[in-house]
Amino acid sequence: MEDAYIRPLDYLSILRRRKWWLVAPLAASVLVGLALVRYLPKEYKASTTLGVTAPMVSPNLVNQATPFDNEERLRALSLQLLSVPILTRVAQEEHLVSGGPTEPVVAGLRHAIEITVPEPISATGEARHLDAFVLSYAHRDPGTAQRIANRLATVFLDENSKTRTERAEGTSAFLLEQLRDSQGRLKELEARLRQSKESYMGQLPEQTQANLQALAATRQQLEAHSIALRNEQDRLSVIERQLESMRPAGKDGVPTALREEETAGAADLRITTLEHDLVTARTSYTDKHPEVQRLQDELTAARRDAAAERQRRSALTQVQIDPASRQLTADRDLARLRIRELQRAAAEAQQQVSFYRSRVEATPMVEQQLATVQRDYDLEKQRYADLSAKAHAATLAESIERNQGSEQFTIVYPAAFPTEPTKPLPGRVMLVAILAGLVIGGALALGREYFDRSVHGVRDLRDEFDIPVLGEVARIQSA
Repeated sequence: MEDAYIRPLDYLSILRRRKWWLVAPLAASVLVGLALVRYLPKEYKASTTLGVTAPMVSPNLVNQATPFDNEERLRALSLQLLSVPILTRVAQEEHLVSGGPTEPVVAGLRHAIEITVPEPISATGEARHLDAFVLSYAHRDPGTAQRIANRLATVFLDENSKTRTERAEGTSAFLLEQLRDSQGRLKELEARLRQSKESYMGQLPEQTQANLQALAATRQQLEAHSIALRNEQDRLSVIERQLESMRPAGKDGVPTALREEETAGAADLRITTLEHDLVTARTSYTDKHPEVQRLQDELTAARRDAAAERQRRSALTQVQIDPASRQLTADRDLARLRIRELQRAAAEAQQQVSFYRSRVEATPMVEQQLATVQRDYDLEKQRYADLSAKAHAATLAESIERNQGSEQFTIVYPAAFPTEPTKPLPGRVMLVAILAGLVIGGALALGREYFDRSVHGVRDLRDEFDIPVLGEVARIQSA
């Protein structure tokens, strides 16, 4: 006999013949499902809703940071709620720790806590802002689930407020410390900058314009003194020629007074020439240059010789002098005095020109030396201003946190006593049991039919023996 096989049309007959193979496992599965629903440990879940209250003070007034987005806010809330300090405090206040280690208890609490977001009341086109959270706790005892859920919410609110206040205080203290350090560095840099400016007073970059104006004015004075000196020298020459023509001649035909005047005039002319050469040399060289020193020595010797000559002439001056000659002599002496004054003023003006020119030339070097200190001072000053603004905002935020004026969590709906278990779900358990019974019963029925070698109909005979069937006896019902 060949192996039997099942055709699609045989399912109905198989179901009729093997119905008890299908019904028995199904009934057993139903009984097992009912037993599971009855005897499996039940788990109850209590939920409390936490809401976020709007801050009493606008965040824009205290320059607070931008709030978190929804995902970051939910993540931060979960991390804080499931933190060890909060769960440890809940375990201690609910007397869940009986002298043993707290880690297993904290792990059990963390595993039983669930944080979700409630569904919105109405759909709007605007982006949703998470302002409410649902905190759930599952436990086999409904009263314990309710009590721990409410305790979790209360401890979270207390710890959250305390943490926010401590964070605000720490931020304010840190910024104030940084502000004091910055103030100390700013004073030190300010002292260094002031000392550097005092050492280079007159050569500072901001004094360049004043030095240039003073240099231009001094050059104008030097030019005016030079012009006046030339005019006075010309006037002296005219007076000396007039005196020369009025004096009598000596034995050799040359006036005695004239020879004395020529000697004195030559000495004064040499002094004037040396002074002019010295002024000219100082415009090109410093006082330590050999040429300047040589001219200074010659000028000193010439002035000494002129003084000796004047003393000798004073003893030989004629008692009788013509009034016109006396006037010219007075004018000559006044002109010489004026020339010396102008030469001295020109020399002083030349020194001032050199002085202001050295200041202007030294300004770039001074600016480069002051640049580093000035840059550090400006950067520290800007940093001090930023820290001052941040410290002020942190102080305001600390005051707001102390007065509970910022964004706070509150209990909107406390956890109610759960009346229905969340595990196991009777409907889900029975559905799974029925499906398992159907699968097992169907597999047993098909397996029994597959291994059954008996003949049940005309088609089975025809398939097994390949002979024609002449007739078929109908089923005989027993009386």
